[in-house]
Amino acid sequence: MTGEPQHQNQNQARHLIALGAGIVVLLAFFVNPGGVVGYLVMIALGIVAAFIGHSAARRQGPLLWAAIIGLVLAYIELITALGLLVVRLSRLGV
Repeated sequence: MTGEPQHQNQNQARHLIALGAGIVVLLAFFVNPGGVVGYLVMIALGIVAAFIGHSAARRQGPLLWAAIIGLVLAYIELITALGLLVVRLSRLGV
């Protein structure tokens, strides 16, 4: 059982990376200049952050809550960016 602490440390790092990805993508949303291209970029970033969050949330550990919070933040940003893209496209008449 000597490999157990190393395995836990890797899971904790994954959980913290997922939390960081969720926070970064949400903060990046507020500095986004807008427009169709900007919203597409934010959707892509949200998908990447959600993928990171899902891969981290599958692993057990004491910081699992961090991965879940990062995943929730990624989905909040993704849904908001999708909604704003739909509104922008409807105003363009596409």
